[in-house]
Amino acid sequence: MIKKNKYSFGLVIVLTLTLALLPFIIDSFYVLSILTMANLYAVFVVSWDIVSGYTGKLNLGQALFIGIGAYSVGILHDSMGIFLSLMIGVIAAVVASVIIGIPSLKLNGPFFSLTTMVLPLILHQLAYTYRDVSGGEFGLNVAVPLTRMELYYVTLVFMLISVLVILYISRSRIGKILLAIKEDEVACAAIGNNVERYKLFAFILSGIISGLGGGLLSLYLRHVSPNVFDVWQSATILIMGVVGGMGTIVGPLVSAYGLTFLSEWLRGTQQYQDLIYAGLLIVFLLLLPKGIASLWSVIKQKKEARRGKADEFLYGGEVNENLRKSKSGQ
Repeated sequence: MIKKNKYSFGLVIVLTLTLALLPFIIDSFYVLSILTMANLYAVFVVSWDIVSGYTGKLNLGQALFIGIGAYSVGILHDSMGIFLSLMIGVIAAVVASVIIGIPSLKLNGPFFSLTTMVLPLILHQLAYTYRDVSGGEFGLNVAVPLTRMELYYVTLVFMLISVLVILYISRSRIGKILLAIKEDEVACAAIGNNVERYKLFAFILSGIISGLGGGLLSLYLRHVSPNVFDVWQSATILIMGVVGGMGTIVGPLVSAYGLTFLSEWLRGTQQYQDLIYAGLLIVFLLLLPKGIASLWSVIKQKKEARRGKADEFLYGGEVNENLRKSKSGQ
């Protein structure tokens, strides 16, 4: 476990340092824009993973918290400033996560997932309806006091802090209890753990990070509209999580950057993008169900299996351990 923790933290630090240096290596406004969006998707997917990947409660409505944070900034930034509006967005996301989490986290299986899927759709419709507040279908413009480069580094630092906090929690006693809830909630409760409290903690943490990320998203887009609550927003996060490997944090982090660039590369085939993403999800579910994070272990298992078959063929099923050791020592 200690070795795994060092590997995960080390990978995050190396990735962050690489991303910090990239703008000096590749002087491109276009690439900087994609990287900023990738930073935000990385935040969204790792915050989603602490609930869906660790507790087993599949959240189909992560866009709810993103939209709450984004609209808080869109509505309040003129009168209260960027910083205060971001903080109010976080508070609003916490309130929403408590109000929604307490009843919905008691639901099992698809009932929780369906509940989380419906809620962003309701806010999507409300954003269309109350034009005086939300700007209706045209949304609200957001005046940003930061340059594109400054905003990139703000999102990068936020990504690093978010990932390190979630990694630390996931590797702590809390993370182990969340995984135990995923494996057998009844058994976890039977040994004295307050499972509802731990699930709510994960849900609130997810809401806080996604709410602040949603506020930064509105700064990146310089605009906020009802589309921020769109089903595709939540679906994209889910696909990134599954492709990366649910319950691993680092896997979804890597897939967030990969799929953001893939999405940009496929921009010319926008009409087929949903189909391509769905196909990618199916391929990973069939061939690599534990995601990118499990790729190395799968390769190792296949090597071991091939070695075992070779031993069986050469030695009639009896593995000559001394010969194998001598080979490995050469």
